[in-house]
Amino acid sequence: MDSIRAEALEFYKNVLCILVAGALGGRFDHEVGNINVICHFSSTRIVLLSDDCLIQLLPHSHHHEIHIQPSVEGPHCGLVPIGAPSKSTSTTGLEWNLTNTEMRFGVLISTSNIVKEDVITVRSDSNLLWTISIRKT
Repeated sequence: MDSIRAEALEFYKNVLCILVAGALGGRFDHEVGNINVICHFSSTRIVLLSDDCLIQLLPHSHHHEIHIQPSVEGPHCGLVPIGAPSKSTSTTGLEWNLTNTEMRFGVLISTSNIVKEDVITVRSDSNLLWTISIRKT
């Protein structure tokens, strides 16, 4: 019975997604606190949502495929290293793809990029924050 319970917990951990509406767009210290929470619970997919954008953590331990819903998301997006600089980040599907690019604060972070395809891939040696604009209806 314990092995079944462990398998079920592992399955739900992989499919669980927590959407936090209203997590952005207020006080900056609260926004940073919410970003800290998604970093602390990096094994759970947590999406921070506002009227303008969404943010989620892309852990360095995974190769990420982000499926874009063009009627709702984009075109503006960004990738920001969090917790440590990235020595190597590569992407596909963006206007300005990264190829083994180093990113860190004070040098380069990937802001003001544009989604060009419905599937974006991201590989990095550090945790990244993915942000994408929300289309106004």
